[in-house]
Amino acid sequence: MMALRDLLTALEEEGAAEHEKAQQNRRRQAAQIVADSRERGARLQTDAVTAAEAAARQEAQSLLTAARSGARRAVRTARDDALEEVLDKVRAQLLTLPGSQVGVKAAVACVDEILAALPHATTLRVHPADAATLRPDPSVRLVADLGTGGAIAEDDRGRYIDNTFPTRLANLWPEARVGLSRSWEQGS
Repeated sequence: MMALRDLLTALEEEGAAEHEKAQQNRRRQAAQIVADSRERGARLQTDAVTAAEAAARQEAQSLLTAARSGARRAVRTARDDALEEVLDKVRAQLLTLPGSQVGVKAAVACVDEILAALPHATTLRVHPADAATLRPDPSVRLVADLGTGGAIAEDDRGRYIDNTFPTRLANLWPEARVGLSRSWEQGS
């Protein structure tokens, strides 16, 4: 009976060894599964952080672009407002010129220009405050009915030239506006 006992012991030992081997194999598999899961989790975490950083950078860039655009728009608006204020002040100053020493000189220059451009003028319209100082050709009828400085000349064919201060300003303003804008840009 000894041999059977030895055989059973050997079988038990062999079974225990196989069981231990299977346990070790399962522990290695479980450890590998855990290691693989941790590695996948780390990759997912890294990918999520990378994606979040990229999204945050893109959002920051969008916000920066919008802020810069808003700032440029605000500067343009402020400059446009300032240019309109300058134009309004110049218009107001032009209204004060008729009858003044500077206004009379400017009116004489406007009349000289207008009569050179329309030499057969028959009517010359001027501001009442400047009319007394102007001496156009006697063949030109002087009408003192303008509300501004400068002059308007008409001939008997219906042609006319407007050389009033507001018209001159309107003609000069686009170029003056560009010049002012450029000087402000260089100053900033």
